[in-house]
Amino acid sequence: MKRKLVSIFLCFALLFSFSAVLFGCEEAQEQSKEQSTPEQESVPEEESKIMINAKELPDYGNITLGKAYTRTALYPNDNEPSYPDEGNKSMTDGAIASDTARYSDKTFMGFNKSISEYTSKGYAHVTVDLGGLYYVDKFVAHTASAYHESVGITAPQYVDIMVSHDGESWYRAGRAPVNDTAEVSCIALTLELEWALTARYVQYRFIGHSNWIMVSEVEAFGAQAEEELPYPEGESIQSFLFVGNSSTYFFDIPTKFMYIAESVGINVDVSYCTVGGAYLSQFADANDEKHGKALRSQLEENTFDYVILQDNGNADFEDSKPACDILVPMLRETGATVYLYKRYSSNDVPANRLDSAYRHEVNYTKLAETFDIEKVAPGADAFLICERKYPELVIYHTDNSHHSDLGAYLLACVMAITYLDIDLDDVTYTAGFDADTVAKIKDCARMACEEGFDYPQDK
Repeated sequence: MKRKLVSIFLCFALLFSFSAVLFGCEEAQEQSKEQSTPEQESVPEEESKIMINAKELPDYGNITLGKAYTRTALYPNDNEPSYPDEGNKSMTDGAIASDTARYSDKTFMGFNKSISEYTSKGYAHVTVDLGGLYYVDKFVAHTASAYHESVGITAPQYVDIMVSHDGESWYRAGRAPVNDTAEVSCIALTLELEWALTARYVQYRFIGHSNWIMVSEVEAFGAQAEEELPYPEGESIQSFLFVGNSSTYFFDIPTKFMYIAESVGINVDVSYCTVGGAYLSQFADANDEKHGKALRSQLEENTFDYVILQDNGNADFEDSKPACDILVPMLRETGATVYLYKRYSSNDVPANRLDSAYRHEVNYTKLAETFDIEKVAPGADAFLICERKYPELVIYHTDNSHHSDLGAYLLACVMAITYLDIDLDDVTYTAGFDADTVAKIKDCARMACEEGFDYPQDK
């Protein structure tokens, strides 16, 4: 009886074992099929990236300390600066202004937005050469705050952080958030990344809010790198070069235009080639050091998708056309699309603004027709509409000639509609203005672009 039970047990065991083998083969075949599908073969994007946690490396620390750097020239010049860079090394010497330091303290260095290098680029910069390749994941710019607002000094409007392997091609690591305060003299504007990038050069770009940008120290934190990591591929960036004068660069119109675009997910890079009081004829002159040569140098060093032209307030068609005869073909030869920015009236007598605005209307309309230029940003129309519909809005500066900060936001909104077809309802960037003011500005920008100003027929 025991033998029968053992035999029966052995039969069941063999049967179970055979079934398991068959099932195992079928399962293996199914797994093999699954693994051979394209979906299973692809590596998840996050796994394909090299992710370095620099903080875990033993030599992690401040990698800019004591390092050499270049920077924007100081006001009025580097030989006699109002707020000097002590020994040309104070930005990386580790000395940071105290919570109660005066703006004139030697731990602060001062950039001024009126310096030509700022107006030609749209920002002041400090560019640190780390002296070698580093993993870097944290960037800090120590700047003066609204503690000094009584003398017209506040924190910068933005600090953009750029990194590079060679000092020529730059990758935008991000923007340090600005939370200004009047409680302390110096604040740390910090950008911290989840994973480290590699860099030999770090550039801090300061876009001013007040006329003065006071910087005490720049820092970057990381550790020596074993290999150069490629920068992440971002979405395509549309590059704009703005050519003109203070009616373009005052209160950073192109930069506001860039932030409007960014708020709706459009990546835009802006560059300036602007000089106070400039005429397009000066940029057309290849021998003009400050204008013509500067423009050609920018075109040689960079490729632009779009170039925006704006002439002096006293220029009419007879002045602008000969300049455009030279500039437009030259710019198109580089592959750029040329657009126009129909400037507002700079007449400081409000009663006379309609006449000069109409002169701009005639000039820029004729230029567009003559040179087959598709898009003209109607800045003049927007200003006339705003002055009449919302007279409580201060869109002119205190000189009654230049645009104000709010006027710059209006012009940037007009450009956003004209050049990028942006729906202002989607725009979240407010340039710091309240919701009611922003709504009125957007209303004027839409009217200017959709309807235009109704100029009197006898003009």
